[in-house]
This record gives sequence, C-alpha cells and structure tokens, in this order.
Amino acid sequence: MKTSKLLAVVSAAVVLCAATVGAMPRVSAADSYAVDVTVDLGGSRKAISPYIYGINDAGVLDNVTVTAVRQGGNRYSGYNWENNFSNAGSDWKHSSDTYLTNGYSADLAKTPGACAIHLSDDCAKHGITYKTTTIPMCGYVSADDAGAIADGEEAPSARWKQVKATKGSAFSMTPDLTDDYVYMDEYVNYLVQTLGDASTDTGINGYNLDNEPSLWSSTHAKMHPNKTTYKEMVEKSTEYASAIKAVDPKAEVLGLALFGFYAYTELNDAPDKDSSYNWFIAYYLDQMKKAEQTAGKRLIDAIDVHYYSEAKGDTRVTEATATSDKDAAARVQAPRSLYEAGYVENSWIGEWGTAHLPILPSIQASIDKYYPGTKIAMTEYNFGGGDHVSGAIAEADALGAFASNDVYLATLWPLSSAIDYQLSAIDLYTNYDGKGSSFGDTLVKTKTSDVEKATAYAAINGSDESKVTLVLTNKDLTNAQNATISLKGDANYSSAAVYGITGLKSDIQLLGAVNDIADNTFTVEVPALSVVQIEISSGAFTLKGDVNTDGKVDDLDAVALQKYLVKTPGVTISNEHADMDGNGIIDIFDLAQVKAKLDVDYVPEETEWKFTEINTATWKAADGLGGKTLTCTIKGKPGNALSMGYGYWVNATEEWIQGDDTSLGNYTFNSDGLVTFSFEVPEDATSLQVQAYYYAYWDSAKSESVEEDLADLELVSMTMH
Repeated sequence: MKTSKLLAVVSAAVVLCAATVGAMPRVSAADSYAVDVTVDLGGSRKAISPYIYGINDAGVLDNVTVTAVRQGGNRYSGYNWENNFSNAGSDWKHSSDTYLTNGYSADLAKTPGACAIHLSDDCAKHGITYKTTTIPMCGYVSADDAGAIADGEEAPSARWKQVKATKGSAFSMTPDLTDDYVYMDEYVNYLVQTLGDASTDTGINGYNLDNEPSLWSSTHAKMHPNKTTYKEMVEKSTEYASAIKAVDPKAEVLGLALFGFYAYTELNDAPDKDSSYNWFIAYYLDQMKKAEQTAGKRLIDAIDVHYYSEAKGDTRVTEATATSDKDAAARVQAPRSLYEAGYVENSWIGEWGTAHLPILPSIQASIDKYYPGTKIAMTEYNFGGGDHVSGAIAEADALGAFASNDVYLATLWPLSSAIDYQLSAIDLYTNYDGKGSSFGDTLVKTKTSDVEKATAYAAINGSDESKVTLVLTNKDLTNAQNATISLKGDANYSSAAVYGITGLKSDIQLLGAVNDIADNTFTVEVPALSVVQIEISSGAFTLKGDVNTDGKVDDLDAVALQKYLVKTPGVTISNEHADMDGNGIIDIFDLAQVKAKLDVDYVPEETEWKFTEINTATWKAADGLGGKTLTCTIKGKPGNALSMGYGYWVNATEEWIQGDDTSLGNYTFNSDGLVTFSFEVPEDATSLQVQAYYYAYWDSAKSESVEEDLADLELVSMTMH
C-alpha cells in the first residue's frame, strides 16, 4: 500500500476529506456528531505482542506489511511433507494432488518439506520474523497425487500414509517413500536441519497442531469419519506436542485451531462432552496443565482459536454478498463481541452464546483459572468487507482489541482476493506513512465517550511519550465525527499528522495535520465511515523517571536514584528526569514515584453494563457476568438505609440461586443520595438480578425505622471489570 502525498495543514481543528459509501453523498461539517477521546499516559500500560499483525500464507506479502505468517488450513490436515502431496477434503472432491506446490520451481516441488521451506524463504524476503506451519495429526496424509478419493478408498488404503508423532529410530534427511508411515518428529528434525531451529531467523517459530479438528468428520471424512472427542484432542495434543518439543525445545506449539464458537463450547457436540466444565476450552486447558505436570515441561504454549464473525445485517457480514448499508453497520460493530461486556450482536451467538461473551476476556478467564501463562492465538479470523471501507474499520478495531486483550498471535484469513481494505487496515498499524512508521509497542489507557460510534487505541514506544499513535474509528455511516482529543501525560504535544482510510479509496492517505496543539487538546473531524491513525508529536519532552537517561524507565533508574539519595560515591543522575513532582528537590518522594511508575499494572477499564428494570427496584443484567466484579450505584434519599441482594440462574441446570450467600448487606445513602457497592459474581452465573430488599428512614419521633417506597430507588450505573 502506498500513501498519497495529499496534505492539508490547518489550525487546531483539522477537517478531513469525507468518505462515500456506495452512492452516499459527501458529508458536510453540519452533518456531524461530537465525541471525546481521552489518552491517559499516566495510567495503566501494557506491552503489545508484535505478532498480532499477521496473515495466513496467501501470496499477498508484496502488498502489506505484516509481522507474522501462518501456514495452515484444511489442506494441511492431509499434507505429506515427504512428497508434498495434500488432500483437499470436502473443499474439493477429497482430492489428493500437488495443489500446495503449484507455482513452485520444479526442484523445490520435489524437495521434502517444500511448503515450509517456501514459507521461510518468503518471510526472509519480506523481513517477517514469526512464522508457523501445521503438523498433521488427524491420522493420515496423502500417499499420491492421483486426484479424488473414490468410495472404498477411505483410510486406511493405498491412497493414504499413516501419520505418527514419533519415529522411534534414527531420523533421515531422505525420508523413506516406500513405507506406510509419515513421522512428525522426523519432519521437525528435517526443518531444523534445513532451516535452523526456532531461535534462528529462518527457522520455523511455531507449530499448529493440525487444523479445525472438530470438523474432521465432515471436512476430512475420508480419513477421519468419526466425531472428534475431548479425549482424542488431549491425547493427540500431548503426544504430538511432546514430539515437537523433543526435537526443537525452542519452538512454540499452538494447540487446537478450533474452527469457531461451537467448537469453543463443546467441540461441535463431541460424544464425550464433559459438562463439569463450562466450555470445552476450559476442559482442554485443565487437561493440558495436567499433561505438563506429567511431562515435566509445558507442551502447548498457546491456545489457538478461529473466529469468523456470525453477526448479521441483511445477511452474515462475512458473506461476499454482504455489501448493503445494513451489512456495513453490522460489520463495524461486530468486533465488539471480542472485547465488550454487555454487547450482544445480531446472530445465533448473540442469542445463545452470551454466557461466553465477550470472547477474548472469557478465554483469558479460563486461562487464568486452569492454565496460567498460556497465550492466546487467533490464527484465522475475518469480519468480511475486504473490498469495503467497513471491512477496514472492523479489521482496525479487531487489531486494537487483540492489543488490549493480550492476544499473542493473530493472522487474518483472506476470504477472497479482494481484500485491499483489510490489508490497508493492517498497514495502518504497521506502515501507515509508507515509510515504516508503525503503531507503538506499548498500549496506553484510552477511552471514547461513545464506543458504539467510535473506538480508540493509543500507544507509545516503550516509555517514550514523545510520540503517541492513536487509531480512531468513525462507525457512523452518514455523519462526520468531531473528535476532541485530550492527552494526559508528561509531554507537551505540539503537532499531529492524520492518516486515514475512507470510502473513497482503499489506500491510506495523509488526510491532514495540526500544527498548533494547545494544552494537549485538539479536535479533528473524521469522515463518516472511516478509520484514521493520528501521529501526535511533542516538540520537547522529558521522560520523567529516566534517571540514568538511557531512554527508558526501568529498575536501573530506581537503583541509581536510591544510590544517589544515600550519597553513594560516583553516582550521577539527571535532576531534570529524576524530579518527578517538579518541585526542584530530589528526595525520597521522587524515588517513590519512580518505583510506582515501574509497578503500574494494566487494569482493564470498567465497562458500563446494560441492565433492565424488570420489577420495582429489581434489575436484570445480561449474560456474561460470571466470575466478574460488578459495581452498582443506586440513587435514593440522603441518610436513608438500604438493604441489597442478588440472585442468579445457573445455565447448565436452569437453577435459580438466592439466599443468605447472595445478600449484599446494608448501606446508607451519602449526602448526594448515592450508595455504591461491589461484589464478585459467581462463575457459574448466567442471567443475574440485583434487587433492593429494604429501603427505610429513621423516624426519631417514633424511635423506629419506617419503610420507604422502593419505587423511589434508581439504578444509576452498573459497571463490570
């Protein structure tokens, strides 16, 4: 993608060119709405995995800047590394052929492991540092390239070779094509000897354990006709991960590659479903933790899930025909199911799957409970609209969600060849000016006043606040967005450049600039249905806490300042950087602030939760609260007393729970007439009711408590974190 040279320099309010959607007219400044964007550089921060800006191996690396490539898909369940034949499964007549090496040189196509070798070469050419390939473990791989598998040729037959995790004898760099087996540890050894191990620039960094195993009985019925089971997934994951780690201990293993939401919950109705876990992901994590304890080492490094949005406008947003305004409106909201508590999309997931929404926090909660330290990978995902600006907005929002929800690896799966808008959205993070400028590597706390219309993600590089990169969406189809951006931090920002993707063209354009930011606040007008990257710069910046002036704030700064304060000989510091409170005195209070800056942990922002009043002073919350902390604020009369409690349904048993354990106690309204209380929702809770048991005032004349009408109570807010 190339950036145009359009530049319009204006004052602290910059007006950007408008977008068009189909025959939509250009938007005037009168057709606009206001939104506030706050970037708090003094708040919580977190490192962003560099590998979330990835793509599946699809021959588009010349057109986009990505940081990771995954080699996988249905073909790789039946890929024979010894001869490079593979099977298409139900995608195309269960054909065994040379499809995967089409376009390779004749010599490479005949070389064992040609696909992984080609991946390594292609990534080296484009400077891509992280790459994964797939280890088949379905049971069989192609023995030949003779085309469709006929009835009666199902595995086991001469058309197939059996896959085994371990060879049990010496490896060969010239695999035996005459036997009936293909060994996966020999494959990994071959790649290590040919390309280097996972720690090298050319080696394979990660191995996916097959592809979408819950669909084997449909996609690959010729070699795995029976439904995949819970037990099979754990046993095969343990066996094949152990084989990989034994040969290349530095390689990462990505488990599952679950095809979608129904696989997350119950492995597509697996016959041995274990209902003692709230979904299959929890079962798998718990069992793989036990497998580690037995093996004495971690076997899977990441849990891998696939996600193709089920959200619907006029049709499902991932359909090629989903091009209407209603489809676009649904698409730009669809990523919220990944991260936003209380958001319910129009789909079967929104109707039946809310207990596991939002998806990424739910996966993380299971990791925290069952197998801490496991990473999240999403090696196939798509929200549709590859050739529409709404696709760019959804992609940009998804990438921000991956950054803020600790996703380790994410690789877009193209749904067609028309994906220019989605590729530009990746470039908006990785190469927004066409010269290699990218979104920062450290996420900072950011929020907007209207998440339905505008999402925002901001980052810096390390501790350096001199440049802030801010990705901001406008999801409104017809109205421009007047965004007032406020930055809170140590730097004084002076200018900003605005790059964006609009409905006019898929290329990123330099839309405008601000050259006189005052008081760290400025306003930009963002076109209807667009996404922008705002590069915000400081003319002069002092990195507070960088006591030793090495360009970052770390433990060495705290040590240096502590030694300075106790007058250790030979220790020098920068007073300007060490004076945290700006009072001109370097003392113990500055040291405390340096240490506090080091100890900042990223705390997810509280999310406003949707609720419905179903009866007098009884409020029902949507599903998805299990295991979360809920904070409620209720308005009443100052000084009055309130008794609160809650009840909830357990979905698995359809049981209503309420009693002494769900009583929340008594409270007194403050002078503003407010009561605030928090409680942790039980993990097995689905729908939840919060209700007032008692509301009264003390009548001193009667020396007794007099009950008030509960109808006077108002639930002001309900937030979750």
